[in-house]
Amino acid sequence: MRTRIGEFFVKIRMRTGKSLRQMASDLGISPAFLSSVENGKKKMPNSWFTRIPEIYSLSNEELEDFNTAAYESFETVEINLANATEMNKKLAVRFARRFQDIDEQESAALMQILEKITEEGFPDE
Repeated sequence: MRTRIGEFFVKIRMRTGKSLRQMASDLGISPAFLSSVENGKKKMPNSWFTRIPEIYSLSNEELEDFNTAAYESFETVEINLANATEMNKKLAVRFARRFQDIDEQESAALMQILEKITEEGFPDE
């Protein structure tokens, strides 16, 4: 079953007139791998977050659609804590443990905080 990210790739292929084989070639992968990503059998490589917008000159609207579709396709997220401070390690673990229990209202509040930090930077920056 085609995923939202798969639908996005089909839309980009239609806009650019490329086949699945041609898009796979652009990305340096096999058509079978691209098909597996589209159908949710394989995870989209993180490198595609920069490669897809560059290769296909995505508009702002397409970029937003791409990011939304890509994030929705993730079932797991890995966080490299190797260089994290002890406080950030504790924060990541505490958030991960509580993640399943966060309701929509709490998620919205957390998202607002993160968006504000992203837009304005941290207070000490």
